[in-house]
Amino acid sequence: MKALRRPRLRNLVAATSVASALVLGLAAPAYADYTSPIYSTLKACNEARPKYNSSWTKPQACYPMYNWDGSKRIGYAFLVKTRG
Repeated sequence: MKALRRPRLRNLVAATSVASALVLGLAAPAYADYTSPIYSTLKACNEARPKYNSSWTKPQACYPMYNWDGSKRIGYAFLVKTRG
């Protein structure tokens, strides 16, 4: 406790505490919204959806994924959403 009698160390501890409180207080909540891996068939996509169901997340419906110019379907994926 003698170390906290030093003004520089006391100021450093106070500044660190304030900065930590600001970071934690202003941080956005974590959301798990993400796209699943791409599955080759609609059947495989629908079979994989239950694996992503939890108390925190809910899988959405499967939808087709296309290549960069939209000319060819490359598979199916679904969005995993955070329960709100």
